[in-house]
Amino acid sequence: MDQRRLERLLRSLHNTDASTSVLHRICVVCLDTTSLDGAGVSRIFDGRHEMLVASDPDAERVEMLQVNFAEGPCRDVVDSFRPSREPDLASPRATQRWPQFAPAAIREGVAAAFAFPLITGGVAIGALDVYSGRRGDMGSEQVEDALLLADLAALAVDQLHGATSIAGVALAAEAFEPWAHAAVVHNASGMVSEQLGIDVNEALLRLRAVAFVVERPVADVARDVVDRRLRIASWADRD
Repeated sequence: MDQRRLERLLRSLHNTDASTSVLHRICVVCLDTTSLDGAGVSRIFDGRHEMLVASDPDAERVEMLQVNFAEGPCRDVVDSFRPSREPDLASPRATQRWPQFAPAAIREGVAAAFAFPLITGGVAIGALDVYSGRRGDMGSEQVEDALLLADLAALAVDQLHGATSIAGVALAAEAFEPWAHAAVVHNASGMVSEQLGIDVNEALLRLRAVAFVVERPVADVARDVVDRRLRIASWADRD
C-alpha cells in the first residue's frame, strides 16, 4: 500500500463537506484527484444492481443506465475482479461490450467510462465508477488513486452494511501526527502492525481509514481493536 497516497487522500476526504455521506465524499475526492467529470458507487447485492450514490445528477443518470440495461463497467468489474477502462465509448469494442449502455451514455455526454472493483472478504461487491466527457484513458497516478478510493468505498459499504451515512454522528477531523493520538491508538496500531505484518505508521493509517468510513473517532475504533471487538483486515487482497 502507498502510505503517502493514503495520507493524501485521507486529508482530502476530511476536507470535504462533512454533512454528506462518506461514499459521496469519496466520489468528490475521486473527481478532484482524477480530473474527470462524474463518479458513482454501485453494488450488486443478492443479484440486484443498486446505485448507492453519485457525485451529481448527471453521474446519477449514467449510473442508472447501468442498472436499467444490466450492462456496463460495474458489471464487468464485479465479474472479473479487475478494473474496467474504456477510453472511447464510441469505439466498436465499447459498443460490442455494452450495446445498450455505450450509446446511451454517449447521449448523456459521456465519452469514456472506468470502473474499479469494491472487494471485501475476497468478493467483488460493486464498483467505483468514473466518467469523462472526453475520450482518453486515465493515467497511472489517476488509476492508483481510484483503486485506493475504491478500497475505502468497499470498507465503507462493508462496515456500514450498505448504509451510506450514520444519522446524527458528526465527523471530526482526526489528528494526523502520530504523537497527537491517545495511548490506546498506539496500542491498537501495534496490534494491527503485528497482525498484518506491516509497520506501525501504516497500521495507524489503516485505523484512521476505518475511523473515517464508519464516522467514529480513531480512539473509539482503537478501543474496539484492543478489546478484540474489531479486527482490521488487509486491503482488498492488493498488498
